Amino acid sequence: MKSKTKYTFSGIRGVLKHEGVISLISRGFRYLLHRFFIFEDYYIVVSDQWNVDKEVEADYLPKVDDHCWRIISTNQEVDELKADGFELGAYELNLRISMDKDAVASCHFVGKELAHYTFWADNPRGKDAVDPRPFNVDFENGQTVVGRSLTVPKYRNLRLRNYNGYMNRKYWGARGIVGSTYSIEVNNYPALVSAAKPPDKMIVSRYRFIKILCFKYLKETKMDPITIKELLKQKPEHIKNK
Repeated sequence: MKSKTKYTFSGIRGVLKHEGVISLISRGFRYLLHRFFIFEDYYIVVSDQWNVDKEVEADYLPKVDDHCWRIISTNQEVDELKADGFELGAYELNLRISMDKDAVASCHFVGKELAHYTFWADNPRGKDAVDPRPFNVDFENGQTVVGRSLTVPKYRNLRLRNYNGYMNRKYWGARGIVGSTYSIEVNNYPALVSAAKPPDKMIVSRYRFIKILCFKYLKETKMDPITIKELLKQKPEHIKNK
């Protein structure tokens, strides 16, 4: 309990320092609202045909020098990074709480400042931290769940997300992870465009999830697998009403 309180105050201080009061109020409001009311419409995306050996790293390199990529899976590793001078800023709280729940963070630093992170997990407990939306992940057969990607505002549009994805595929392939899955909001077109880049990812189902206090409603609609690229060729009106 004491350590959770410490993490919380650390996160509040970080948000105030790096993002300001308005961002802190907005985050707090969204957190409280989401605890009681949820209206979500999202696709499930699966990628299980990797051939990272045929990918060219230069196609994904960030548009910035002095960058490095790190895997963080424990709070001890967070402490070690900080001891080496790495700065986690407002995002230390997210990292530490997620590590406590068996999630892993793939992090990108510019210099020694955190610029991007993506969380993933290969176990059900970690999934709750990475993406608590209801959907199935086939952990027993080597599938992982991915989510909660964030690029620090000052480092956006530098291709950090794409490079992080490439590095994750290399890391997973070397450890027997054969596929990944994640959810993406139906109307989040910037995220769909970003996810449409190679390797091809298949949308396999669509979920509607509603929570109002204690009432919950969940509907899954299976879809004929379609790549995100193919989906984006369709008119937005068709995508919304599919």
